[in-house]
Amino acid sequence: MQMLSELHVLDAWFITRIRLDDWIVTHLCGNAPFERGHALRVPAAMRQRMLRDHAPASAVETQLEALAPGPVDDNLLVEHAYIGAPLVVNDQLFGVLCGLDMTSAVYDSHRDSPHMMTAARILSTILRDELENEALLRRAERAEADALVDELTGLFNRRGWDRLTEREEARAARYGHGTTAFMLDVDGLKRKNDVEGHAAGNEVLRRVADCVRSVIREHDVAARLGGDEFAVLAVESDADQARSLQDRLENSFAAAGVAVSIGSSHRDYYGGIPAAVERADAAMYLAKAARSHA
Repeated sequence: MQMLSELHVLDAWFITRIRLDDWIVTHLCGNAPFERGHALRVPAAMRQRMLRDHAPASAVETQLEALAPGPVDDNLLVEHAYIGAPLVVNDQLFGVLCGLDMTSAVYDSHRDSPHMMTAARILSTILRDELENEALLRRAERAEADALVDELTGLFNRRGWDRLTEREEARAARYGHGTTAFMLDVDGLKRKNDVEGHAAGNEVLRRVADCVRSVIREHDVAARLGGDEFAVLAVESDADQARSLQDRLENSFAAAGVAVSIGSSHRDYYGGIPAAVERADAAMYLAKAARSHA
């Protein structure tokens, strides 16, 4: 982006990660009326104009068509001020390299700049390599954290959870990954321990862990934080995927005959994963209270 800012004098150059209707600003160079992490709502007509001429004839075409319907902009951006080229990673539309000038028109020479197209292709290649390396690093982190497991359930313990969620927060901030935190609490475990003994309670905890393992993905993080409290971090997940995971968790618990209260929250830029965990914990306690009065 520094090269582009030197070749084309615009107010700002930045990179967005496309996530449903939101374009999340992940990198920013220059002066813009928003910050890194801001979710831009770009009008459908502008999205099509900005991307159509530069998209490869591939599966990305279908993704661009899906971007057509969408909300109207909140007047943060105006059409004449905004240009962009798609960032394509493994034949998937990852995001957009964008130029912005709020004080004067962005001319056709900017819009059709070979420098911008070249930069977009280079950035796409860099992103592909970085994401592949991150996938390998993530597997290594999981293997390294195998020593940080809860002996009873085989899930990560609190130290493992803290270490891995910290690293996932760094990835989410860098790449604009969607991430959802789930907090889970086993209902009636104290009564189970009091009436049937701790061996029966421990069996319930193992069943809960088995249920969680059976529905999460390889790169998600699942932990027993202590007592009857569990947590799941669904990395690189959007709202639909998060809802699907919660449905799978609830169905798995029901099939296993265990009662578990669940709360979830999607990560936002300003509070990151720690704030999402706090919100999910509060939602879990509300769900538990509602179940107790049902």
